[in-house]
Amino acid sequence: MVRAVFMRSLALALACAGAQAATFRVNDTGTVVSQPVTPMHWRQLVPSRHADHTVEGRLDVALRLNLSAWVNRPARIYMVLAPTEGQRLTATWRTQGRLLPGALRGGDRTVVFDGLVRDAFLSETLALDLVADGRLLTRMQSLHFHFEIEVSP
Repeated sequence: MVRAVFMRSLALALACAGAQAATFRVNDTGTVVSQPVTPMHWRQLVPSRHADHTVEGRLDVALRLNLSAWVNRPARIYMVLAPTEGQRLTATWRTQGRLLPGALRGGDRTVVFDGLVRDAFLSETLALDLVADGRLLTRMQSLHFHFEIEVSP
Protein backbone atom coordinates (compact mmCIF):
# COMPACT_ATOMS: atom_id res chain seq x y z
CA MET A 1 0.00 0.00 0.00
CA VAL A 2 2.76 2.44 0.97
CA ARG A 3 4.69 1.46 -2.15
CA ALA A 4 1.62 2.09 -4.35
CA VAL A 5 1.09 5.56 -2.82
CA PHE A 6 4.80 6.33 -3.27
CA MET A 7 4.68 5.22 -6.93
CA ARG A 8 1.60 7.38 -7.61
CA SER A 9 3.28 10.35 -5.92
CA LEU A 10 6.42 9.80 -7.96
CA ALA A 11 4.41 9.56 -11.19
CA LEU A 12 2.55 12.79 -10.32
CA ALA A 13 5.82 14.58 -9.52
CA LEU A 14 7.33 13.48 -12.83
CA ALA A 15 4.22 14.57 -14.73
CA CYS A 16 4.35 18.01 -13.10
CA ALA A 17 8.06 18.33 -13.86
CA GLY A 18 7.37 17.52 -17.51
CA ALA A 19 4.64 20.17 -17.71
CA GLN A 20 7.05 23.10 -17.84
CA ALA A 21 6.22 26.32 -19.60
CA ALA A 22 7.16 26.56 -23.27
CA THR A 23 9.18 29.61 -24.36
CA PHE A 24 8.74 31.34 -27.72
CA ARG A 25 10.24 34.43 -29.30
CA VAL A 26 7.61 37.15 -29.79
CA ASN A 27 7.17 38.78 -33.20
CA ASP A 28 7.95 42.48 -32.65
CA THR A 29 8.29 43.58 -36.29
CA GLY A 30 5.93 46.52 -35.65
CA THR A 31 8.30 48.01 -33.06
CA VAL A 32 9.85 51.40 -33.90
CA VAL A 33 12.90 52.92 -32.19
CA SER A 34 12.88 56.72 -32.01
CA GLN A 35 16.45 57.09 -33.26
CA PRO A 36 18.70 54.56 -34.99
CA VAL A 37 21.83 55.95 -33.31
CA THR A 38 21.69 56.93 -29.64
CA PRO A 39 24.33 59.45 -28.61
CA MET A 40 25.92 58.65 -25.25
CA HIS A 41 26.93 61.60 -23.06
CA TRP A 42 29.29 61.76 -20.11
CA ARG A 43 27.52 62.07 -16.78
CA GLN A 44 30.34 64.41 -15.69
CA LEU A 45 31.73 66.87 -18.21
CA VAL A 46 35.36 66.21 -17.26
CA PRO A 47 35.86 62.67 -16.01
CA SER A 48 39.05 62.18 -14.06
CA ARG A 49 40.87 59.27 -12.51
CA HIS A 50 38.73 59.47 -9.36
CA ALA A 51 35.53 60.69 -10.96
CA ASP A 52 32.47 59.07 -12.43
CA HIS A 53 33.17 57.61 -15.90
CA THR A 54 29.53 56.85 -16.65
CA VAL A 55 28.02 57.61 -20.03
CA GLU A 56 24.25 57.83 -20.53
CA GLY A 57 21.83 57.78 -23.41
CA ARG A 58 18.06 57.93 -23.77
CA LEU A 59 15.61 56.83 -26.44
CA ASP A 60 11.95 55.99 -26.85
CA VAL A 61 10.70 52.69 -28.21
CA ALA A 62 7.19 52.34 -29.67
CA LEU A 63 6.69 48.67 -28.94
CA ARG A 64 4.24 46.43 -30.80
CA LEU A 65 4.20 42.76 -29.83
CA ASN A 66 2.17 40.22 -31.81
CA LEU A 67 0.61 37.96 -29.16
CA SER A 68 -2.18 36.54 -31.34
CA ALA A 69 -1.05 32.94 -30.79
CA TRP A 70 -1.48 33.27 -27.02
CA VAL A 71 -4.74 35.23 -26.56
CA ASN A 72 -6.70 34.18 -23.45
CA ARG A 73 -3.73 32.26 -22.05
CA PRO A 74 -1.75 33.07 -18.92
CA ALA A 75 1.78 34.03 -19.83
CA ARG A 76 4.97 35.74 -18.80
CA ILE A 77 6.71 38.04 -21.25
CA TYR A 78 10.43 38.72 -20.87
CA MET A 79 12.59 41.47 -22.32
CA VAL A 80 15.98 40.07 -23.40
CA LEU A 81 19.06 42.23 -23.98
CA ALA A 82 21.83 40.57 -25.99
CA PRO A 83 25.32 40.60 -24.48
CA THR A 84 27.28 43.75 -25.24
CA GLU A 85 30.96 43.78 -26.23
CA GLY A 86 33.60 44.62 -23.67
CA GLN A 87 31.39 46.12 -21.00
CA ARG A 88 28.16 45.65 -19.10
CA LEU A 89 25.53 48.02 -20.43
CA THR A 90 22.55 48.64 -18.16
CA ALA A 91 19.13 49.48 -19.59
CA THR A 92 16.30 50.82 -17.44
CA TRP A 93 12.86 51.78 -18.70
CA ARG A 94 9.59 53.37 -17.77
CA THR A 95 6.30 52.40 -19.38
CA GLN A 96 2.78 53.72 -19.77
CA GLY A 97 1.44 50.85 -17.65
CA ARG A 98 0.80 47.95 -20.01
CA LEU A 99 4.21 46.48 -19.21
CA LEU A 100 6.22 46.52 -16.01
CA PRO A 101 9.04 49.05 -15.67
CA GLY A 102 12.42 47.55 -14.92
CA ALA A 103 16.12 47.22 -15.59
CA LEU A 104 18.50 44.67 -17.04
CA ARG A 105 22.11 44.27 -18.13
CA GLY A 106 23.48 42.99 -21.41
CA GLY A 107 23.07 39.21 -21.57
CA ASP A 108 20.13 39.11 -19.14
CA ARG A 109 16.35 38.87 -19.35
CA THR A 110 13.62 40.13 -17.05
CA VAL A 111 9.83 39.85 -16.73
CA VAL A 112 7.86 42.75 -18.23
CA PHE A 113 4.41 41.11 -18.17
CA ASP A 114 2.83 38.42 -16.03
CA GLY A 115 -0.85 37.70 -16.55
CA LEU A 116 -3.56 36.79 -19.03
CA VAL A 117 -2.94 37.80 -22.65
CA ARG A 118 -6.13 39.64 -23.56
CA ASP A 119 -5.33 41.17 -26.96
CA ALA A 120 -3.68 39.97 -30.15
CA PHE A 121 -1.30 42.95 -30.12
CA LEU A 122 0.30 44.68 -27.19
CA SER A 123 1.35 48.26 -27.85
CA GLU A 124 3.43 50.21 -25.34
CA THR A 125 5.92 53.06 -25.28
CA LEU A 126 9.17 52.47 -23.41
CA ALA A 127 11.34 55.37 -22.26
CA LEU A 128 14.68 53.56 -22.33
CA ASP A 129 17.74 54.85 -20.44
CA LEU A 130 21.15 53.34 -21.21
CA VAL A 131 24.14 53.54 -18.85
CA ALA A 132 27.69 52.21 -19.33
CA ASP A 133 31.28 52.77 -18.23
CA GLY A 134 32.64 55.22 -20.81
CA ARG A 135 36.19 53.92 -20.40
CA LEU A 136 35.08 50.62 -21.94
CA LEU A 137 33.28 52.09 -24.95
CA THR A 138 35.82 52.18 -27.74
CA ARG A 139 33.52 52.24 -30.75
CA MET A 140 29.88 52.36 -31.80
CA GLN A 141 27.92 49.28 -30.70
CA SER A 142 24.57 47.83 -31.67
CA LEU A 143 21.92 47.28 -29.07
CA HIS A 144 19.85 44.15 -29.67
CA PHE A 145 16.83 43.33 -27.57
CA HIS A 146 13.86 41.07 -28.15
CA PHE A 147 10.94 39.59 -26.25
CA GLU A 148 10.16 36.02 -25.24
CA ILE A 149 6.89 34.59 -23.94
CA GLU A 150 6.44 31.63 -21.62
CA VAL A 151 3.09 29.88 -21.64
CA SER A 152 1.98 26.84 -19.70
CA PRO A 153 0.96 23.79 -21.71
